[in-house]
Amino acid sequence: MEEHKESGQRDQELPAEKAETKSWHWLLQGLLFLVIAVGGAAAVACLPAFTLQDIRVEGNSYVPAEEICRIAGVYRGEHMLQVKTDAAARTLIRDLRIEQAEVRRVFPGELVIEVKERLPVARVICDYGYLDVDHQGMVLSAYRTPKARTIPLITGVKMHDLYIGDAVEDAAVQKLLEYLNMLNPEERQQINEIALVRPDYAVAYTAGAVQIRIGASDRLDAKAALTQDFLAELKTAKHPIEYIDLSFATPFIKFREGK
Repeated sequence: MEEHKESGQRDQELPAEKAETKSWHWLLQGLLFLVIAVGGAAAVACLPAFTLQDIRVEGNSYVPAEEICRIAGVYRGEHMLQVKTDAAARTLIRDLRIEQAEVRRVFPGELVIEVKERLPVARVICDYGYLDVDHQGMVLSAYRTPKARTIPLITGVKMHDLYIGDAVEDAAVQKLLEYLNMLNPEERQQINEIALVRPDYAVAYTAGAVQIRIGASDRLDAKAALTQDFLAELKTAKHPIEYIDLSFATPFIKFREGK
């Protein structure tokens, strides 16, 4: 009887031992698979195909692509997985000329940097030279001698104690920047100067010395739309125009009198 009981106990212990052995077998298999998977991924990641071969910069027209790459701290030849895309984007927007930035990988070997620049829309006179400012009045660059005219110069007012990174707070200048920002770049480049004749009255001058009498800072969206159309049509105008007056609800155009 005792032998029969011992035999029965051994029979009950055998399935438990087999289950435990099977459990360890599956565990070892899982660990082996994990090691192989991690090793394989590491080996693939180290392949030359994952080296950064091309950097594509999009959205820039003011800051050169080479400078954007330098600011972001990314260079061809480094490993794709070593590029910290979030850190590169944060570094870019610390530059005053860049308003927004996104950096993303495109495997196997390309990096895309997409930026939105703070573009200068006007130049203002300051106590030591000139300032280029964006549509919000932020000073993007400062210099003593005038550059080639690529953006309108605002005259009739002078800024004091402003440097790169500062903001223009003059209310009349801010209104003119708002007006200029509503123009397309192509039409905006046709304006050489905007003179603040009075704090509440402005006149713009084209490269051909045609006046655009903006007047007061009211109805700026409507005045900007009219300016846009006028400048587009001015290129093909058959008769020389002296000025357009936008200070009235209905614009008035005066043609130049013949000699």
